[in-house]
Amino acid sequence: MAALFKEARGLHFAALATLLLLGLALPGRPLYASGFQGQNPPPQNISFSVNGTITESSPGKLTVDSGQDMLFTVKYDSTTQIQHDDGSPAKASELQVGVKILAKGDLTEAGDVIAKQITLEPRSKGPSN
Repeated sequence: MAALFKEARGLHFAALATLLLLGLALPGRPLYASGFQGQNPPPQNISFSVNGTITESSPGKLTVDSGQDMLFTVKYDSTTQIQHDDGSPAKASELQVGVKILAKGDLTEAGDVIAKQITLEPRSKGPSN
């Protein structure tokens, strides 16, 4: 009887090990993604900052040239903290073409920066009229 129990326990272990190995070996099917079958996995935003000059401005959206013709779209809303470099509050209306900014937030898969904070750089003034 004891020999039969040992044999059955060995078969359970072998079956479990085989299933585990098969589960890990399935191409393109990582175990952690099984909960997202038929769905897109949640987006993975990355903390990001961009420093540059505003080249286009519209409500809620800026195009920022960070140099060497690298353009970023920076999106902001009423929850975005907009400030001057000394920490004093700034207004969204100050985000004009020609102003240098530092935008901190999340970089989306689409390449947009969703700003949590926008800082106007010192001596940064919009276009002279």
